[in-house]
Amino acid sequence: MLTLAAPSLLMPKFHRPAPPSRAIARPGLLAHLHAGLAANHPLTLIVAPAGYGKTTLAAQWIAHLNCAVAWLSLDDADDDPVRFCTYLVAALQRVHPAIGADLLPVLRAGHLPPQATLVTTLLNDLDAALADHETAEPSVMPFVCVLDDFHVIQRPAILSIVQALLTHPPIGFHLVLVTREDPALPLARLRARAQLTELRAADLRFNEAETALLLQTGMGLTLTEMDLARLTERTEGWAVGLQLAGLSLQAHADPTAFVATLSGSHRFILSYLTEEVLARQPPAVQHFLRDTAILTRLSGDLCDAVTGCSDSADMLERLLAANLFIIPLDDEGRWYRYHHLFADLLQHTLQREHAASLPGLHQRASQWYALHDMPVASIEHALAADDTQRVVTLLEECGWRLLTREDAPMLQQWIHALPQALRQRSPRLNTLLVWEHILHGTYQQATPYLAAARTALANLPPEATETRALQADILAAESFLAQVEGQMLEALAMAQQARSLVPEAQPRLVGSTALALGVAYRVAGRFDEAVASLEEALHAAQAIDDHVTAMVAVAHLALVWSPQGRLHRLVASAEAVLERTEVAVQMAPLMIGTVHAVLGQVYYEWNQVAKARALLQHALRMAQLSSQPTAAIYASLSLARLCHETGEAEVAARYLRDAGDMLAQGAPAWVRLDWVAQQVALLIAQGQVAEAEASLTATGIPAEAPVTYRTDAIHLAWLRWMIARPHPQALALAERIVQSAETDGRMGTLIYALVLGAKAGGGTAWLARARQLGAPEGYQRVFIEAAGTRMPTGIYPSSLLLHPSLTERELEVLRLLAEGLTYAQIAERLIVSINTVRYHVKGVYGKLGVTKQVQAVERARALGLI
Repeated sequence: MLTLAAPSLLMPKFHRPAPPSRAIARPGLLAHLHAGLAANHPLTLIVAPAGYGKTTLAAQWIAHLNCAVAWLSLDDADDDPVRFCTYLVAALQRVHPAIGADLLPVLRAGHLPPQATLVTTLLNDLDAALADHETAEPSVMPFVCVLDDFHVIQRPAILSIVQALLTHPPIGFHLVLVTREDPALPLARLRARAQLTELRAADLRFNEAETALLLQTGMGLTLTEMDLARLTERTEGWAVGLQLAGLSLQAHADPTAFVATLSGSHRFILSYLTEEVLARQPPAVQHFLRDTAILTRLSGDLCDAVTGCSDSADMLERLLAANLFIIPLDDEGRWYRYHHLFADLLQHTLQREHAASLPGLHQRASQWYALHDMPVASIEHALAADDTQRVVTLLEECGWRLLTREDAPMLQQWIHALPQALRQRSPRLNTLLVWEHILHGTYQQATPYLAAARTALANLPPEATETRALQADILAAESFLAQVEGQMLEALAMAQQARSLVPEAQPRLVGSTALALGVAYRVAGRFDEAVASLEEALHAAQAIDDHVTAMVAVAHLALVWSPQGRLHRLVASAEAVLERTEVAVQMAPLMIGTVHAVLGQVYYEWNQVAKARALLQHALRMAQLSSQPTAAIYASLSLARLCHETGEAEVAARYLRDAGDMLAQGAPAWVRLDWVAQQVALLIAQGQVAEAEASLTATGIPAEAPVTYRTDAIHLAWLRWMIARPHPQALALAERIVQSAETDGRMGTLIYALVLGAKAGGGTAWLARARQLGAPEGYQRVFIEAAGTRMPTGIYPSSLLLHPSLTERELEVLRLLAEGLTYAQIAERLIVSINTVRYHVKGVYGKLGVTKQVQAVERARALGLI
């Protein structure tokens, strides 16, 4: 398996193979494929056993197309949902960079979104990409996606995703599956609906005229009509059999006698001809072919390392010139692969005749990949060599990097592939599995691995440097688990001990232990210490490109700076880390949704409502795609607040309800308090004061309880309730919140308490002080809301606030866009084609003066159109 972290190895997966220079033209088959594309069939199936020229035909066809084409070559390791979807989206992005712009970072971080979310997002992106090619008709240029060797895909989860894409395909999107067998897809239904183009083995067989051309143009051979007919009959027009026969015929003085010997099954003919072709090669070529048979990709340097030769690059070029079933994978002549059938035969021969050499070959391949910073391929060759100790060493050395990159799903599989006794002896491997579950939110599943890590640690010398480092790693992980359980004091004690055990020379552990300590300090309300530890974690993580630790650190820094009112610093740090992570490495690590959500809150406070809404919606989308419920809840609550305060009560209630549903499935305690606070705000706005009081009482934090950082949200909610009631203790509560916030430096909380306190009886002096404190950091919305004025946009000049002349149909489409429906869903709802929906959307964009959906919805809300 190849890693996305190795671009030079990744390129062959997306390389559109050029048709072989001596490939035989097959106009009838090409016409059949063209007809299916012209008829807008969403699926083309080229299915036949190995060696029938499926990939060559597909390459010939796309060479004739005048449209966008994405090509993905699959292998056995791609039968993994995260890996498959990552490569699929990456292939599509080579055609249109906007496709999967949100999906790919999440997939690179090892997260597989829920199928409905993934498919809807991908279909919407494909719709938008295809719309870029629209003409005034309106019609759509085709967009072809070829998945070569699709037979390696057997996992129901992947097949279900492909089926979902074919159920409501965008008009113009055309999927081509090149496979040895029928995939488990509803082919009969597609066939009945005239939505399927098929080519099978019977279609791909060479006739006598094509056989003659293959032998003459490719190998300079001319046979008699009788020999030609007999050869075509004996091989059943099987392309690879004909090519092997041609290679053998070049060395036979009596073609008729040779052709007469050919009989039996394809497998027999293949084995017979391959052995004959190989036997005619010089010993050096035979040895090279045999030793490199273990490699799925071939390059000169890699083959040198495996074979011990020094001229492998020249050898690969000679094999290509001799038509020895080698296929170039790039345009520079650096990477190749053997034809799959030829590789199978070579591997079979190697296993049968030289099995003892296999471990050494795999070990040398593993060492080469490790030296070239490709740990995934190195681990897989070590596994193939059954070198379990090397696997353990590689996993222990590279485990954290793999865990925090797109290879996280494979990490668990590799560890579990090891013998149980070996796994249990390694505290580091078990700790990696603990972190894997923490990073993916499956906290309860971490418990057995935590116990195994502690047991294994007890067997190491207690004073050894390695023991102290492992103990620190385990304590840091335990600290996070304790926080999830609400054991804040224990979590802080564990984090403090963990940080004290780590020497400065280990930046990875400095990052994770400082992060655990910073988060524990933040939850305890010890902000200065939290900032110091979190910034230490951030700097250590950035020094080694640990983007996961960096993102989590900046997320918690944002959660500190927000109540402190340090908005400018929050935005500068968060946007810098986001740019570094999303642009440089194109992945969406843990808590990226939280960072976007906090940024959205700041821009909302600055009264940049459209930008805030876009950030919050992006935050929610990223959290949903990466299955991070805490971030999704946080973004939903922020959107609920924004919608409530801009007069969208029903939408606000929906966001709040969604957050409540996610809370019911488990989330940290502090998120629940924020949810109650937002719920109270909505209930008070609806005049349901008694219900608001009941919600506040249920938190177990009475109004008279001491005010702390952890209770700020609830005490501010109590204050709103008292003002709405009204209650005689409202001003007294405001004074207590102000005193606590001022003492601890929670400037953001102080500003809100002063504004509410002004309503509670503090008067204009309180409001003036709040304005004085808020001005340097740009606070606006808190004062707009205090004045009772709703300004939904804050971005459109008055000259633009005119009602454009939208048609009734355009208004219908606009309302459905605002509900979050896809183009396909809108078309189904309105009983029109997707092209018609696109046509109306373009009209809406033009009349509203916008270019994106979120801008259109925002503009429409500002104008009161929806």
